[in-house]
Amino acid sequence: EVVGGADHGGVLVRSGFELTSELAETRLSTGAVVKEVENRDGRICYELIRGDGPRSGWVSSKLRGKDLLVPQSRPRAAGKFSQLLSQKVEEAVETTCSETVEIPEESESGGSTPVQVERVQAGKEPTEDEKEAFQQYMEKFGECRDGSNPGYSRKAFPWYSGKLPQGEKVSEESLQAALSYKPREKRLNKPNLTEVDSEGEEIPLCTKCSMPVGEFAYQGREGKHTCVHTECMAQVLTKEAQRDEEVRNEREQQKKILNRREYDIGWRMDSVPENLPLAERMGCKASPQGLCCLVLDEASKTVKVQATLEPSAAVNLEYLLLALKVRKTASREPLFSLDPVDPQNLESSPQQKVYEPKWLAGTSAGDVMFQADYFLKELALGEYPMPVVGMSSVFDFSEMTGKENQWAGREWFVVKKAEVRLAEDNTLIPHVKMGVEAREQVLTKNGLEDAPVTLPHHPLKKFAEAFTRHFDLIAERKSVIFHLRELAKASVMAKYLVDSKARLDPKWYTLAEEIVKNTQPEAHPEIPQLWNMRGNSRIKLKNGRLIDMVTGGQSSLQAIYGGVEFGLDRFELAQRHALQGQPGMQLGQSGRPMFMPQRFQLGQREMPQGVDLNLDKFSLSTEERFAGRLPPCSGGVGSLEARTSLGKAFLNSLRQRSWPGVKPDDQSLLVNIFTVPQCDRTEEGDAFIPPDPNLTYIQKLRNTVGEEKSIRERRKTRFADKSFVMANPGSDFPRSWTSRFQVELEGRVSYTVPTKFGLVKLDVEDSFKRSLLQDVVPNAVPEFHQVTEDGVHFRIYKLGSLEVRTIQEPEAEEQVHQVFSSRGASWEAQATKAEAMLHKEKLSRCKMYIESCEHEACNNYYMVLETEEKSIVVTERLANGSLSWAQDPQNLEDRNSLAKLLFTADCKEGMVLGDVVKHFEALPQETGLDFRKRYAKALYKFLSGRQLRGKWGGSARRYAAPTPKRGLGMSMNFQASSFARNAGIRGL
Repeated sequence: EVVGGADHGGVLVRSGFELTSELAETRLSTGAVVKEVENRDGRICYELIRGDGPRSGWVSSKLRGKDLLVPQSRPRAAGKFSQLLSQKVEEAVETTCSETVEIPEESESGGSTPVQVERVQAGKEPTEDEKEAFQQYMEKFGECRDGSNPGYSRKAFPWYSGKLPQGEKVSEESLQAALSYKPREKRLNKPNLTEVDSEGEEIPLCTKCSMPVGEFAYQGREGKHTCVHTECMAQVLTKEAQRDEEVRNEREQQKKILNRREYDIGWRMDSVPENLPLAERMGCKASPQGLCCLVLDEASKTVKVQATLEPSAAVNLEYLLLALKVRKTASREPLFSLDPVDPQNLESSPQQKVYEPKWLAGTSAGDVMFQADYFLKELALGEYPMPVVGMSSVFDFSEMTGKENQWAGREWFVVKKAEVRLAEDNTLIPHVKMGVEAREQVLTKNGLEDAPVTLPHHPLKKFAEAFTRHFDLIAERKSVIFHLRELAKASVMAKYLVDSKARLDPKWYTLAEEIVKNTQPEAHPEIPQLWNMRGNSRIKLKNGRLIDMVTGGQSSLQAIYGGVEFGLDRFELAQRHALQGQPGMQLGQSGRPMFMPQRFQLGQREMPQGVDLNLDKFSLSTEERFAGRLPPCSGGVGSLEARTSLGKAFLNSLRQRSWPGVKPDDQSLLVNIFTVPQCDRTEEGDAFIPPDPNLTYIQKLRNTVGEEKSIRERRKTRFADKSFVMANPGSDFPRSWTSRFQVELEGRVSYTVPTKFGLVKLDVEDSFKRSLLQDVVPNAVPEFHQVTEDGVHFRIYKLGSLEVRTIQEPEAEEQVHQVFSSRGASWEAQATKAEAMLHKEKLSRCKMYIESCEHEACNNYYMVLETEEKSIVVTERLANGSLSWAQDPQNLEDRNSLAKLLFTADCKEGMVLGDVVKHFEALPQETGLDFRKRYAKALYKFLSGRQLRGKWGGSARRYAAPTPKRGLGMSMNFQASSFARNAGIRGL
C-alpha cells in the first residue's frame, strides 16, 4: 500500500529501475494498492491493483528513512492439496481464536475458489498461550541440549574493531564560510566557445570542462566548431557506453519479469502445505495448530503424529508423505535438475525440468525443489542482492579473478550430513546439514560431461563454498531455501522409517497417492534459458590520443545448470542399536551411492567423473557425539503444543520488539537475522518456523552474523577515509559499486586512481551535524549514492568547499559520518638523486598540463620534464610567485590523470636541466591573473624552440569524435582510423 507522497499528490514513478530512467506522467496516488513484481535495492517494480496512477512502473519503497510503500497484512493461503483436505475438515476444527475471511485464490484452471484462511493481523496482541510458548522457546535459546561441547568460538568475537581517526578541529565560523563557498565561474564566450586571456590571446575552450585545449582536440558532440580534450572525450564515450548498458539492462530486466510471470517462476509463501488437515487424517487427535512431529513407539515399532513446539523436531507432513512414496517406490529420495534441452546449443536452448520420479512434477515437493534451484541460479548470476553481507555471485568472482574463458557448470544442492536423533519422549528429530556443490562441464559430441573443479579460485567453486558456509543463515532468511531444507528433513525421516521397517498406518501411503492423484500436470515443463550479461568498456589513452577502445563488450554467463540431489543413500539411518534407545541414529555407508543423473555421462558409467567417493567421512562416534538427550518435544490433546502456533508467537514478538527476559545478545541476533532487507521469511505467517534453539546451531548463526558486523564496520571505516574512491570502493563493498566502464591512461586504469586530492578530515560538533541534516542535506543532491545488500545507504554531498559523507541504516534517519574540507593539493617530491647530479642531466622531453583549481580564479599550469637518464622533474609557478622544481614527486600519475595534457614536444639538443633552472630563477617573479600560464608558455618555448602564435597552440586540430556501433566484442583502433571486429570480451 502506498502511504507516502501525501503532500505531493503521490509517489514518483519511473519506467525503469535506475533513478535516471524516464519519469511517468502521473504519480502513484497515496492509498493505492499495488502488487510487488520485483524488489531490488529498495526499488519496487509494481502492478496497480487499486487506486490512481500508472498501471506499472518502478517506485522507491523508502525516502530518507520514511516509508513510501508498506506491505499489507495478507492472509496465508494453504497449499493446493491442503486446500482440498481443509474442505473435508469440520468447521469447528478450522476456526480457532483467529478471525477467518474468505478470499478467492486462482485455481489451476484459471478460476477462483473460496478458501478459509487465518488472518494474522499486524499489531494484534499475542494471546497468553502465545506468550507462554514464546517464553518457553527463548528459555532454551542457546542451550546445549544434545550433549555436544562446542567449546570456545573465536569467530563469535571478530578481530576487527576499527576506530575512526580524529580530524582537524575548526571553528563554527570557518565551517559556515566553507558551506557558503562558491567557486568562481570561468569567463566563457559561449557563442564562440573561446575566451581571451590577459594577454589578449584567444583560447578555444573544451565544451565539457571549460578549460583551454592544446594543440590537439576532438570535435565535440555539439558541432564541428567545438573542441573537447582527449580526456574529456574518453569520459563522454564512457558515459555513452554506460547509458547504452543501462538501456539494455532495463530491456533485459523487463523480459525476465515477463518470463517469470508467464512461466510461474518465483517462490510463493502461500504454497507451503499446511499440517492441520493432513495431521487428522494421519491419526493425530491433538489437532495441532502449529508444528507437527513424529513419535516412535519402540515396543510396537509404530510412529504417530503429534504436536510440538520444538523447531528441530518439526516435519512438514505433505513433504513427508511424498518422500515416503518416493522412498517406497523408487528406493531413493526426490531429485530435480534443470538441464538444457539441446546440450549442443547451450546459449539458445531452453531448460527442461527433470524430476525423479517423474510424478513429482506439479507437487509441493517438486515445486520447492524447482524454485530453490532456480533461485540458486539467479543468485549465482547476480540477479539479486546477496542474502549475506559480503557474499559475491559467480559473476563477481569471475570479474575479480579475471577468468575470461567461457565455461558451463552445475551448482547442486546436496546433503552434507544427515542423522535422526531421539528425544526423551522418543520424538524423532531429523537433522541435516546442506550445502552446494559445483561441477564444471565440458561439451563433447555425446553431450555435457562432468569435469572436476580443481582450481581453488574457480568462480563456481568459490560461490559454492560461500553458499555452503553461510547455508544456515541463508535458510533462515530466504523462505525457499528454508523449505528446501524442510524437504530434506522429511526425506531423511522417510528413509529412516523405510529402512528401519517401522510399521506405518497404510492410510499414510493412501494419502500420498491421493496427493499425487490430485496434482495438476506441470504447466511449464520447459522454461527459457536463464541469462545475465554485463557490459564493459575500456578506453585507452596515450600521449594525449585515444589509442584504442574496446566498448560494448558484454561478459555473459548463461550455462549454469544443476538441481537438487539429497543423495541420502550415502547415509545409513536405521542402525539396529539406535532403535534400542540410543539418542543418535547416525549415517554410515550404504550400498548404492546416488549421484546426478547419468544422462550427461559418456556412456552409462556407474559413477560420474569428478566425484569424491570417499564415504568414510560420514562415519561418526554415536556414543561420544550424542551423549545427551533432548527433553520431551511432543504434546497431546489440549497441550500448549497443540493449541499454539509458535511461528505466530515468534513473529508477534519480533514485530513488537517484545523480549521479556531475553538476553540483549540474543535479541540483537534475532533482529540481525530477520529484520534485514534480505529476509523474506517474516512474510510466511503461520507457516513460519523459528530457528533451532540448540547451542550448536545458534552459535553458527551467531558466528556468521558476527562476520557481517565486522564487514559493516570495515565499510564504515573505509567510507570515512579520504582515499575512498567512488568508482572503486574496494572489496568490502558490493561488486556492483565498482565501475566496469574504465579509462586507461598510460597503461593505468582510471578507477584505481583517487578522484580527489587535498581533502582534510574535520572534527565537527554534533550541533553542526544536526544543522547539516535539518537545513542543508534535504535540499542537496548527492554526487554519490549507493545502497548495500542489507539496505544501508552511503551518500556523499558536495556542499561549498565541504564534502559531507552520510550513512543511513534501514528504518533509521540519515547520519553524518564524516566531513572533509577540500583544500589545495600538495605534491611532495622524492629526491632520489643529489641536486648537483640531477642538474647535470640532459632533458629529452617536456609536457605541459593544465589542471582546475577549485579555490582560485584561474587554472594551474605545470610542466613535466624528462631527462635522458629517466629522471622526472615537475616545475610550476606557485601562488606566491616562486618557482617549484620537484624531483620524482609522489602521486604524479594520479595528478596527471586528473589534469589535461596540452602540449608535448622533444627538447632541443644539449639542453641541460641546471642551465634551465638557472635561467628561469634569474628572471623576476611575475604577478597577475595568468602568471602561471605565462611561465609554462615561456618554459615550453625555451625547451622546444617552438613558437606559439595567434590562437593558443596555433589552430587546434579537431578530430572527429568516434561514434562506434555498440555491439558484442567491438574493437575500435583510432590510429588506423578504421574499425576492426575482433573476438571481443566474452568474459566467462
